[in-house]
Parts: sequence; C-alpha cells; structure tokens
Amino acid sequence: MSVRTRPEDEVPVDAGSGNGHRHVLLVGALEGSVGKVAPMLRRAEFDVHAVDATDFVPDLVMGTSFELLIVGYPAPQIDIGTLLDAVRDPTSGSRNAGLLLLAEPGFLEAAQSLVALGANRAVGMDWATSRLWQAIGDLLDVAPRVAMRALVYADVEVQGGRDRSLYQTVNLSVSGMLLRGAEQFAPGARFDLLFCLPADPRPIEGTAEIVRRASGEREGVQGLGIRFLHLREDGRFRIERFISSRLL
Repeated sequence: MSVRTRPEDEVPVDAGSGNGHRHVLLVGALEGSVGKVAPMLRRAEFDVHAVDATDFVPDLVMGTSFELLIVGYPAPQIDIGTLLDAVRDPTSGSRNAGLLLLAEPGFLEAAQSLVALGANRAVGMDWATSRLWQAIGDLLDVAPRVAMRALVYADVEVQGGRDRSLYQTVNLSVSGMLLRGAEQFAPGARFDLLFCLPADPRPIEGTAEIVRRASGEREGVQGLGIRFLHLREDGRFRIERFISSRLL
C-alpha cells in the first residue's frame, strides 16, 4: 500500500489497491471518533470489523488475526491495559498488529502515554484526515530499520524565532528515525533537519514531523520518533542505499 501525504483534507481512494484481505478492527462506537476512519478504510478496500468497546474485545484479538486495531480513546467500558496485554501476548492472533489510539479532544496526551505500554501511535480525532490516514499507513507498512549512530540537527520554528536542538540517532528507516535526546517538542511538531550518514560527508537535509515520544521502559531510550515529510535532492535514495547495504 502506498500512502501519500496530501496538503488538502483528502483520502486517496486507491491507496489500498490489492489489499482487500487486510483486516482492521475498529473498537468503539461508530458514531464517535472511530467512525471517522471507517469510510476511508472501506474505500481503500480493507476488511473493516467494528465492535463496541466491551470486555469481549481482548478475547477477540487473542483468537483472531488483525493487521491493525484502531481504538477510540477514552473507552470507559474497557480496560485499555488489559486490551494492550491481550494484543501483545505471545499467543495472541494479533500480536503483530499495529495499534492506533484515536483520541477525543482533550485526551491526546493521556493516549500518548499508553505508547509505552504497547500501543504504536496515538493521534487526535480532530487532526486533518490526511494526517490520520498517514498514521494508518505508517502502521500497515512498517519500513525496515537499521541501527545507526549519527548526530541530527533539528531546527524548530517557535514564536519569535527558531529553536535548534541536537539529537543522536538510534535507528533509521526510509520513512523516519528514532532519536535519543530531550523531549521538549510535542508530537505533531514539524521541523527542519540535517544529518550525515556514516562514511558519507554530504549532509541530508529535509523536513520531518514528530509522531511520538520514545519510552525508556519499552525501547531503552528517551527521545522522539520522527517521520520524514520531505528530503531534498537525492536524500531518500541515499538512505535506501545505506539501509540496503546494512541488511545484506
């Protein structure tokens, strides 16, 4: 599946071509936040299964294989911790599923704290549809990652000027990076970046977006997960070549 970020609030109707047998479970009332993504998933030819948030859901994911779970948050009728444990249980049919929390306004920070406990991503239901779709695409198409140690200069625009920070990379994929460093920027912040690949003195420049905070308990590093929005010139090609050389 190829998912492209679009500036307008639009979902590509052909994004799921050939993926008609991918199963997505929507947990929560369809008239709420989860209902916002159901039509675009069906237009992209995914098999969409919608259930209420009840105590039955952990048993369902234990016994059924889903590629993606989208859970409306908050969900007072269900224990989210129990659901996360069920998804990541070694015997779960959905152990490798991406888990996206779709938070109501005012609950995004609380939802993001659950990434450390087994969720993959938390996004706000009031985000533009294109950004929701990008998050879904990120979880369905996980790019190969390789370990890499390099310095990244992040230049974030703030009120009255720019804030420059220095991070160390933990790993790299064609779609983004995991960075070790201060967490002063919130998910959703966009910034310019510059870094060099090992043994390649020519810098890669572009723009990126912070998609999550990294958890020391879960990943052994405090920092930020970022997604590339744009890489100048041949930056993407050079990253692909570097990753391919490390995977051989």
